Amino acid sequence: MKIINILIRLFKNGILVNTSFKNEPLQSRTINPKMGLFGFLGFLGFIGFLLEGIVAPFPFFFFAFFSFFGFYYEGKMSNTLIDERFKINAYRAEVISNKIALNAIILVAIIVLARVKEIQALLSFLIATIGLAFGLSGFLQQYLLYKFENEEY
Repeated sequence: MKIINILIRLFKNGILVNTSFKNEPLQSRTINPKMGLFGFLGFLGFIGFLLEGIVAPFPFFFFAFFSFFGFYYEGKMSNTLIDERFKINAYRAEVISNKIALNAIILVAIIVLARVKEIQALLSFLIATIGLAFGLSGFLQQYLLYKFENEEY
């Protein structure tokens, strides 16, 4: 009798039951494709190149807003059924986009470290590169997923 009570408690607590699939959504989220227009906020990052006397390179972080252009493609895929193919394509798109962004960061870092001698300019270029790479990665993930799902690659 004690064993049965223990098993019932374990089932109620979800320990013996695989509950990982219960929390996963069945469809992709619903987003308006017009939210992709927020990607134009990424152009505010160019303010950092215009401000010569300001030491803080924070405007370069605005380049990361370029990733919002990916909302256009995510909006076009709203309410798409999340099946195994979708998950594989999402993983594939994520790997490709992150590889491109990381290679861009490494390439620009090597070039900038070899050419630029002033520390402020070096810092500005590296932060701008990281912001642009982040924006590129976020956009490419959604773009490539859309292309893979529609088999337009």
